Amino acid sequence: MSDKRSSVPIVPVLSGVILLAGLCFAVGMGVAHYRTFPYPQLQEAVRVAKSLIRHGEIIGDGRRMVPPAGAPRDLATVHDAQSAIGRGHYAIFGWDSGLGTYSVRLHDAAGGLAHVWPIDEMSFSDRPEHRQNAPHAMLVLEDGSVVVSFDWVGLMARVDACGNAEWVKEGFYHHSFSRAADGGIWTWYGEKTGYGQIQDIVKFDPETGDVVTRLSFTQDVIMRSPDSALAFSMHPDFPFVADEDGPADIFHPNDVEELLPEMAAAFPQFEAGDLVLSIRELDMIAVISPQGEIKWIKQGPWLKQHDPDFEPDGRISVYNNSRLRPRSSIMVVDPVTGAVENATQGLQAPFKSAYRGKHQLLPNGNRLITIPEQGQAIEITPDGAVAVEFNNVAGDAPQFNEDLVNARWVPDGFFDAMPSCGAR
Repeated sequence: MSDKRSSVPIVPVLSGVILLAGLCFAVGMGVAHYRTFPYPQLQEAVRVAKSLIRHGEIIGDGRRMVPPAGAPRDLATVHDAQSAIGRGHYAIFGWDSGLGTYSVRLHDAAGGLAHVWPIDEMSFSDRPEHRQNAPHAMLVLEDGSVVVSFDWVGLMARVDACGNAEWVKEGFYHHSFSRAADGGIWTWYGEKTGYGQIQDIVKFDPETGDVVTRLSFTQDVIMRSPDSALAFSMHPDFPFVADEDGPADIFHPNDVEELLPEMAAAFPQFEAGDLVLSIRELDMIAVISPQGEIKWIKQGPWLKQHDPDFEPDGRISVYNNSRLRPRSSIMVVDPVTGAVENATQGLQAPFKSAYRGKHQLLPNGNRLITIPEQGQAIEITPDGAVAVEFNNVAGDAPQFNEDLVNARWVPDGFFDAMPSCGAR
């Protein structure tokens, strides 16, 4: 009697398994490379899982930070009242644990809370794609209102002292706001994203939000001449593409500020009305005329920088993010000689923000520095001592700081009347 056991053909089965595994690998590589379905869904699932494990709740990327060791667990700490600016108010823009939205908090010179503007774009927009809000630019106005923008949502708004929108503009008005001599506000604009190739330099009317001046960065600045194109590492016939085509973020412009008449005498090589630009992906600071002509340009030694400012001594200060290096800094450059100095060489505090960041030279020589990636803002003296410190402490998890987007000091007498909302 013969044994007729059934047998499985091993070689074909192994070949099929290997082929299937190879196919899955190829599909996975394609999904990862082209970021097609289900790549976004898997990314979001991983993000949610990490947030639940770490915080016990779902928190958007970049909203909660690890502060430096030993950072005070108070929102405002005056370390040295004698060295601090000692007057005026600090406007601090960040996530507000108590409100469950972003807000701008106004602190007096002693650190006391003087006013709060709730900043919740979902209260004045029904757009669904809010992601994690991503507010960035902020400018406090004399009448007690605030202009803010949201880089990812594509909204700009002026809100009153109670946080109600006075006007709202759709579009990607992004990164920073700065005042013009005529009262307008300068910023960058992208129609579909703040990170596309095609960007405009715009000035808008703070009363209405309407654009009153528009300069095409690609056509009026870069492609103004072959020499100008070369300065931005471009060919004169480079075919700029729409935001959805890419490669997208080849410039990443993040600041534009005007040389005001009261400071123009310190910069004889420039004229009042000239504009200083920050082009992050090129490590570049440039000064252009209002028509787009390049007057001065320098790449580095800063890396992935933000917020260049004209300063009263004829130099330009730069927030050096110094990505992939252990420390950030504030650098100052002489546009005549090209000499660069580190203005925070003696800083006695951790200072690292790979992304974002603002700084402001105060009338007493101190600097107010926003450190978003630490959830902090610090006022430092010229020798690097920390006089005042703001930590955006997470209310339910004090070992963390929440996002602190922007900080600005305003002098005594700035407001027509102190902002007030009455009973909320």
